[in-house]
Order: sequence, then structure tokens, then C-alpha cells
Amino acid sequence: MTDTMMALRAHARGGPEQLVYEAAPVPVPGPGEALVAVHAAAITFAELSWDESWTTRDGRDRTPVIPSHEVSGTVAALGPGADGVTVGEEVYGLIDFDRDGAAAEYVTVPAAHLAARPRSVSDVEAASLPLAALTAWQALVDHAALEPGERVLVQGGAGGVGSYAVQLAAILGGTVAATGHAGQRDFVLGLGATMFLAPGAGNTAGYKAVAPDGFDVVIDTIGGAVLDASYELTRRG
Repeated sequence: MTDTMMALRAHARGGPEQLVYEAAPVPVPGPGEALVAVHAAAITFAELSWDESWTTRDGRDRTPVIPSHEVSGTVAALGPGADGVTVGEEVYGLIDFDRDGAAAEYVTVPAAHLAARPRSVSDVEAASLPLAALTAWQALVDHAALEPGERVLVQGGAGGVGSYAVQLAAILGGTVAATGHAGQRDFVLGLGATMFLAPGAGNTAGYKAVAPDGFDVVIDTIGGAVLDASYELTRRG
């Protein structure tokens, strides 16, 4: 391994037009970190405009920055005290946004933030999974504490977060209804929803038919008027 690699780096805030493909130092894994040879990376919309992307946690400037904080690749080296993964293992994970991302040949990641890549999907598919799936998991488990048998409504069940929310809610034992456009019906039902509803803030009758007393959990991925209307769809208590 050489001391330099090729990477996409931004030297100023903005959008993709700020990115430059250039040589950069290969990062060295610190204590508890793994060096990952990147096979695929995913970028989050607008991340180059976030304050978090440009400063460290103690407020120091990080210019230039490497974007793309979802990664799939192979562990190339381990720093002192890193465990849970091994050199040569295929992994995927989410990189904190105040660190350099994975739009490069190599990236360092806390080993605890990596997991074995599922072999049922490609590197590209694995790299698109962590942020959306973790968001859905946190909503259902950490915040809603979903219990088997509870009724769940996912507003926007065919979207990035919504599609994982539908699957995870069904796996966790929820009875899942989801909204989407007409052409998304079969896809959403195939994810594990038992009821498909038209989207929008004015579909109160459709919601009430599914859950007359309201839903135990409502996850909105749309916002605006749909979010405003979602509050009254939750059951009392």
C-alpha cells in the first residue's frame, strides 16, 4: 500500500460542483479504528452544506473534506485495540459525519461502527443501506418501542427510509399500513405491509377504516401537511 490514494474532496461548501478528484494521504487507523478499502460509497443529499461536515466535534475546521458516509468494503488494517472485525473481512457501515467519508480508495472507521456485509446483496446495495435502515430502526425501536401486534402507519412506504420502516415493522411483529402512489402498491405490500393507502393529508376515511381508534405508531417521511395530519392518526395514549 502506498502513502497516497485518489479521493473526491471538497475545498469549499456547496454541492457536487465543489468536488475535486485528486491525490490525498491514505488515512492511518487510530485506536479502535479499522482502515477499509472502499468498494462502494453512498452520499447523503446536501451533506456538503452541513456544518457538521466541515468541523470536528471540538469546532476545528476540517477543510478539505471527503464526502459519502455510507461504505461497503474490505478491512485492510486495524488500529490498536480494534476488535469485532478482522483484516480481509467484507464489511459495511455508517461513518460519522464529522469524519472524512468513503469517496476515496480508503477510509478509517471505528471498528464498532462496522458489520459483516450481507452476502445476499452487492457492495453498491450494501452501501446504500446503513443510514436509511438505521433511521427506520431508531424510529421503531429506540423511540416508538414497537411491540408485537401494535398498528403502524408508514407515510411514504416506498421511499428510502419508508421501505425499511415497513420491513422492520413487519419483522418486529407490527400490523403495518403504508401510503404510496398507485404504482407502488405491489412493491409496498411485498415489503410486508398488510394495507396500502393513498397518500396525502385528506385521506382520513381510509386511515380510520384501517385503525378506527388510531395507530400505535405513525412514521412520517413526507413532511408538510402530511406530517401535520399524522398527529391525529395516533391513538389516545
